[in-house]
Parts: sequence; C-alpha cells; structure tokens
Amino acid sequence: MAQHHSFGAGREPDGTSGLSGLRAGEKAGDVLSNALREVLTLTQLARAALAQRLGMPLTNVEAVEHVIMAKGAGQPIGPVELSRRLGVTSAAGTQSVNRLVSEGHMTRGPHPDDRRRQVLDVTESGFDHVMGQLAPLLGLVFAASDDLSEAERAGAQRYLENVASACRRYLDQDTGDVKAPGPGVQ
Repeated sequence: MAQHHSFGAGREPDGTSGLSGLRAGEKAGDVLSNALREVLTLTQLARAALAQRLGMPLTNVEAVEHVIMAKGAGQPIGPVELSRRLGVTSAAGTQSVNRLVSEGHMTRGPHPDDRRRQVLDVTESGFDHVMGQLAPLLGLVFAASDDLSEAERAGAQRYLENVASACRRYLDQDTGDVKAPGPGVQ
C-alpha cells in the first residue's frame, strides 16, 4: 500500500522529519500535531476518492455534506451560506446547487421564517447515494476508537476540541469574511 505523507507528517527516507519547508529555528510540532496533519491530508485524499466513486465533483460532495451537517445541527442553510462554506462565489455555488437539484440529490424550498430566502435539503436518494459510499469509511473511523480507554477518549476529545477552537479563532480573525460555523457544524 502506498504511503501518504502530509507536510510535516512522517519521516523522509534519510530519517529527517520531512519538514523541509520550515525555516531554521521553526518548531516542527509535536507527535499529536504531526498525526493530525497526516489525518487531515488523508481526509482530503479520502474525500477525493469518495467524489470519484460517486461520479460527482468534489465541490458537490462537499455541498451535500454541508447541507446534511447544517440540517443535523438544526441550522439549515441556503445557497448563499453554502457558497460561503464552500469558499466559492455565489455564482459557482448556485451552479453546484442547480446541478445537484437537477440530478435529484438536493431540493430548494422556502425558509420557514423568511419566505424571501431559500433552504437547501438533501433528498433521500441523494443521501443514500452519498452514504452508500461514505458508510464504509465512517465505519472504519468509528471503530478507530474502539480500543481506547475512557481516559484516552477524554484526552483525544479534549485535544480535538482544542484544535477546533484554534481553527475557529483563526477563521474569526479579521482577515476576511469567512466565519467558522459553531461547534458540531462543518
């Protein structure tokens, strides 16, 4: 099986850390940071593989995921918010939504509180299509914590919550209009 390395994760054949992009004196990160970078890289590769297996552009797979997660968090989203979360223009987001609607993966409907706005939802067939390919990966991910003690689980959860908080702080910095979704929303 091919080995995949992210920036900073793993070792080079010569035994160095693989952080050639770091300047002299910069901290490479600890074991947890390196493991997280590898997970993030492998997650991107898995998402690309998922999109290929589904026969869908990656942006559309991400769109479906955002709509499902937002609805699950009780915060349904419309096309404008989806475009923002995808990091694309509203025109590109609308194009993705139009394609997903025409393919039967997504629907648009009026917002329950503001009829001028739209709310997106994933159709049952769209959900089944994506989950049919995603379920095996989710099963493997869920099983990854099976052998952890309660103390290890608590430590891992705390670390991941701290990383999520750091990412939210970074996103909330006054460098643009991208805002982080709240806890539990991707």
